[in-house]
Amino acid sequence: MEGLIKKVDFKAGFTLIEVMIDILVVAVVSAAVLAAYSASFKSIELARAKITSVALANERMEELRNLPYDDLATESGAIYPPGDIVDNEELVRHGIKFNVHIVISYIDDSYDGNVDGTIAGKPQDLYPYDYKKAEVTISKVGMNGHLSRLTSNFSAKAAETPGNSGIIKLCVVDASDQPLSGANIEINNPNVSPPVAIQAVTGIDGCVMIPNLPPDEHNNYNLKARKDGYSIDATYPRTAQNPNALFPDVNVLAQQVTVQTLKIDKLSRMIINVKDTQGQPVINQQVHIESVKEIYFNPSTPKFVTDVNTDSSGSVELTDMEFGEYNITIPGSSTVSTSPYQPVGLSADSTLAVNLVITSSGSHPIISSAEPITGITNQPLSIALIGDNFVSGTSAKLINSLTSAEINGTVSINNKFNIDIDLDLTGADLGFWDIEISNSGGTVRQLNGLEIVNGT
Repeated sequence: MEGLIKKVDFKAGFTLIEVMIDILVVAVVSAAVLAAYSASFKSIELARAKITSVALANERMEELRNLPYDDLATESGAIYPPGDIVDNEELVRHGIKFNVHIVISYIDDSYDGNVDGTIAGKPQDLYPYDYKKAEVTISKVGMNGHLSRLTSNFSAKAAETPGNSGIIKLCVVDASDQPLSGANIEINNPNVSPPVAIQAVTGIDGCVMIPNLPPDEHNNYNLKARKDGYSIDATYPRTAQNPNALFPDVNVLAQQVTVQTLKIDKLSRMIINVKDTQGQPVINQQVHIESVKEIYFNPSTPKFVTDVNTDSSGSVELTDMEFGEYNITIPGSSTVSTSPYQPVGLSADSTLAVNLVITSSGSHPIISSAEPITGITNQPLSIALIGDNFVSGTSAKLINSLTSAEINGTVSINNKFNIDIDLDLTGADLGFWDIEISNSGGTVRQLNGLEIVNGT
């Protein structure tokens, strides 16, 4: 090998390093050419797929145009009675697998008023199926987005006429009561003929209007709203075991509009930390969590209820939680304090840490709630504290969460469950303060129990 290298050096005038550099340059150039070719090939393939998708969309739309008006309905779309048109279909054209998605819905034209009766000078339109709109969307299977989309309006040969049918207007809002577009809704009623099994997506106003539904006065129309990454809301049937639904399935009456609003929002996470009065994590402890929101009353049926054990650090983590308020209890123990106060409020699209202190003592003071939970600096404040085991000799003070500064309060005991604390907030720093209660039964500290704000 050494001789060969010397021979190359002598005859060609190149060193081994120069030869290797030339080879590397050739390799880099070749890779660049291949990458450019690959990108060009992908671009050509995408253009080919788009051209094919447009032809496919036109083909499907032409098929719809050749159908009788009454047959323009998909199998599970927003028109009742359902038709034979497939909502989603996969097929292969020119070696490419496409998804064909067809949506057909009624359009309520404002010319003759609308179903809400909100157009000035126009009557309420109880027959809001003025014409149909069809939308054909073509996408490539496995690829995000769509390649082509066509829409077309279809009118009946005869004018709309009254009938023995009703309307459901279903709206979906978020936790702030703002309209939610893109929510998937379901309307089902197996007790009419043909059965109602409608799926649709809310528009920019957050609503879907379904006319021409058969009347049913027995609360058999079940409504549901969902969206990826969001909570689910629905109506519920009345049963012999649970006759008192808070949001019962709805009726549809002839020539009337049934309006229903469902509320969903992004899911959240809750982390519950359980400690004893000495500040030590409580391991393998059962924790009971249930929502304040109910789906039935008398008997009460929370929408969410679960029992989970704490891990090796005394914590429980719950994911995919719906926004709302929750009560947390520890079977066999008393909860000395909960921060934040119970019921704990969980916002949409958030992570909430909840800290519980528990005890097995029957005499330990307990803080359940306080009113108010804000005070104004440089002003007097009286707090009504609700809890348990408030006995003679109970003392109270505020402790600043950051600086450990203290403000002593004057306690007036109303009974063992209720005390008043008078405080002077002169010179008190703004921010969160802990409330600490002590007596012969022990000491309880409510973390961030009071926020002091500027009165101006």
